[in-house]
Amino acid sequence: AALLLLRRHGAAPCHQLHYLQMVTEKLGKAYFWRSGASPPGSHAGFVQFMRFLGSVRASEREQIADVFAFGRFEDLQNWIRAVLPLAYALERLAPALAQDGPNPEYPWPRTAPEFAPATFEFDVWTRLTDTGRGRQLMQIIGVAVDKFPVYG
Repeated sequence: AALLLLRRHGAAPCHQLHYLQMVTEKLGKAYFWRSGASPPGSHAGFVQFMRFLGSVRASEREQIADVFAFGRFEDLQNWIRAVLPLAYALERLAPALAQDGPNPEYPWPRTAPEFAPATFEFDVWTRLTDTGRGRQLMQIIGVAVDKFPVYG
């Protein structure tokens, strides 16, 4: 809800990316909880979530493809392979994973900051908002959150 509010009001990309990264992190963790085991104590998880979606049991494939509006499960798998680099870039926005690089929360490099998130042009934001695949990934993330009880 916070991300959607920020998007509607045209907030700076760093603010939108912060919430988007958190949404994807929590989505991955929620998916791992379905096994009954605690998810990894890491900020990484979205890429693994995407990979799991592309490798579900044969009995679940038609349902997963349908939830995400793909005609065939193979189309979903191909799309996932194509967007994994973008998903990885989004996941790496977490300060703990960004190391000393661009992240939407803290200025960097930490020892002698040169960039503030609010004035930085994030390449991942451009890829998410200015390309068809990026916009589709944003839509799929929304569907993944909204339809989680159906497939999670």
